[in-house]
Amino acid sequence: MMTETNVRQPVAPVADLDFLRVFLPYELRLAQRQAMVSSSKSADGAPESCLGIYLVRLEPMSGDWFPTAGDGGRQIGSHIQQLLANVIRDSDIPVRLSDQEHLAILRDLDPQHTYAVSQRFLTSASDSDLLRAANLRTRVGYVIYPLSSQPNYPPSQWENIIELTRRMSAYGEPSGRATGYGLVRGPDMAETGIPESDLIPLAIRDPEALVAPGLLQIQRIHLLSQME
Repeated sequence: MMTETNVRQPVAPVADLDFLRVFLPYELRLAQRQAMVSSSKSADGAPESCLGIYLVRLEPMSGDWFPTAGDGGRQIGSHIQQLLANVIRDSDIPVRLSDQEHLAILRDLDPQHTYAVSQRFLTSASDSDLLRAANLRTRVGYVIYPLSSQPNYPPSQWENIIELTRRMSAYGEPSGRATGYGLVRGPDMAETGIPESDLIPLAIRDPEALVAPGLLQIQRIHLLSQME
């Protein structure tokens, strides 16, 4: 069993699934309104700010065993929250879905900075002695919302967007102790104009199919650290 020695606990409140049910639909509506206003002012139709939704998932390096809460799972979950607290802002929302899965909701995010958040987090996770001792890999999947130039996805279906982040966290072949993939707008999204109500279900099924026509882009995270 792992001990709690020298493990820092998150100082900021951590949300749970009940909070997310109330909070996320509101944030999706707000992001839709902001995107419609800012897109009309920009030359390329891209919004100046977005909502970043990041899912952190832990998986064993080999086998399928993940420690129970009493065997260290609770400590590992708290450690992930501390790593998140070190890279997100005070205005962002950390969410603990379970000891094995976590979310970070980043509000009013600069679309150009979405990659850096995952990069900094995965670098710290790859260097973590605790995750190394537990023989766990960290995988991040993120989605920049809204993805479409027509943001009409029903906020009541927010769980599908979380599922899309989970899909991205499992995308590609894992490498080393930390790996991540993100889904962002493609260069031809504004011209194509496919609405979110069509785009997001397609992306959940097969994100790669939307990359070739330029609707979406898939970003692979490259770590700052050489340790894996």
